Amino acid sequence: MTPLLDVLGVGVSVGIIPLLLGFVPSFFMKGKEAAWGPFSGGLALGFLMLFFTDLIDDSGGLGISSGLNVTMTQVALASLFFLGFALFFLASSMNGSGQSGAVGPVAVVYLVALGIGIHAMGEGMIIGNNLAGQVAIEDFSTIIQGLSFAIHKFLEGFTIAVFFGQKTRVKTAAVCTLLAGSPFLVGMPLGVFTYPAILANFLFAGGAGAAVYVITQLLGFFQVRNDRYRIVLGFLVGFVIVYFASLIHFTQISGS
Repeated sequence: MTPLLDVLGVGVSVGIIPLLLGFVPSFFMKGKEAAWGPFSGGLALGFLMLFFTDLIDDSGGLGISSGLNVTMTQVALASLFFLGFALFFLASSMNGSGQSGAVGPVAVVYLVALGIGIHAMGEGMIIGNNLAGQVAIEDFSTIIQGLSFAIHKFLEGFTIAVFFGQKTRVKTAAVCTLLAGSPFLVGMPLGVFTYPAILANFLFAGGAGAAVYVITQLLGFFQVRNDRYRIVLGFLVGFVIVYFASLIHFTQISGS
């Protein structure tokens, strides 16, 4: 079995460091929000479109494949999807930031980071299990899959950074790293040891609902931005990047 410290080292390399790198552009673009804001928001939205569909797929389609043969698993998946959105939306509204759609308040940034981080524990479980050699899972078996995963993590960090606002602070970035990244590192030891496989699906379902919340926050952000061309360009760039990451991931799998 792969030593636990080695597993966590890989997790930091492909999960935490790319997440931190996703914050970097926001620090370099201070004072350029007029041009950078619409583009970065569009890029984040382009990423979130495929991010959401991936989470729905990873959660087993919220149990839709079971049809009308209602099971507790099916009910739990659908309920967690709803709760993943509703709880974050209500928490945002209670902080007075959900109604205006304003981007930048610390409470919203932390909620977005936590919302993106929910699914990361499920990812950590699967990757930890894969690296420990307990089961043959193709999601993280080669350098190509690792690169694809790192690109996704970079885009997650980039999306969180969109909500930093004009006064980007190291403290805010550090807390967001803990909220979005620590679930991933917590999940990896659970994957190394025995864990209920369905638990990862539950986390993906809740994460899909939380992704909808993040999307609603971005839509509010666009209401105060009039540069539609940069928004569309950013959306295209974000979509192409995450689409390319998925292409190289499945190219290796289909060729094996």
